[in-house]
Amino acid sequence: MSMLLYCVCVLGHLEVLVAAKKSSHSGAMIGLSLMSAVLAVLVALADRTGLVPGGLRPVLAVLPVLPPLAFFGRIARWLRSLDELERMIHLEAMVIQFGLTGILVMTYGMLARAGAVPNVLATTAFPFLWLALFAFWSVGIVWVRRKYQ
Repeated sequence: MSMLLYCVCVLGHLEVLVAAKKSSHSGAMIGLSLMSAVLAVLVALADRTGLVPGGLRPVLAVLPVLPPLAFFGRIARWLRSLDELERMIHLEAMVIQFGLTGILVMTYGMLARAGAVPNVLATTAFPFLWLALFAFWSVGIVWVRRKYQ
């Protein structure tokens, strides 16, 4: 289930790219996203089938994190290549994303403390948080762009 959600999060990366104007960075960013998803699935399959020795499990567990590091470096480079208006739109969208994600996490945490919702482990929640980050950024982009039309 978590691998499926991870792949959905990669689609969140792609959603951000579709919302943005096409650039030379798009192909590389899509490739990095897909590479991360493939690595995550391969590592999970290798671990489940017992092909990974105990000492290599931590190393292989962080292997899928390397492509997103490059991905976010590419996003920073891509943002620097945009004109002032597009940068402002994405900055405002990220503020909306940050605020909505914070509200979501805080609300769920408080409800979990009160016993109103189940208290989930971080390893279970992280795919949902990634999905929320990109969904909220996309919502922010749509919302802010309406202001400048």
